[in-house]
Amino acid sequence: MSNNQKHDDAVASDDQVLDEIIDLADYASRGAKPPKAKGYRIRVNRDSFVFETANPTREQILEKAGLVPVGLWTLRLKLHGGAFDRIEPGEHVDLTRPGVEKFKALPNDQTEG
Repeated sequence: MSNNQKHDDAVASDDQVLDEIIDLADYASRGAKPPKAKGYRIRVNRDSFVFETANPTREQILEKAGLVPVGLWTLRLKLHGGAFDRIEPGEHVDLTRPGVEKFKALPNDQTEG
């Protein structure tokens, strides 16, 4: 079995955890569901960050991005295709959800336009 076949088999298994960091934008662009993995690379605004959990909270994402105090920020999840979901305080984000592309954080006193 080739290395590519082994990797494809690992991706196909919902129970197996890949021993690598995966880039969520890459999976979103291919329309693929991200597998369970050692880490997940996400983008917040223009910067990339790695999470070792598949279900970080809104607050964990903002803190890792250096956007503190977190109460002063609005966080939106951009899905492949252009839709945005607002992430509420205390809400967890499932990074293995298909279509997770990146996050947009804005100060509470600023609106997208």
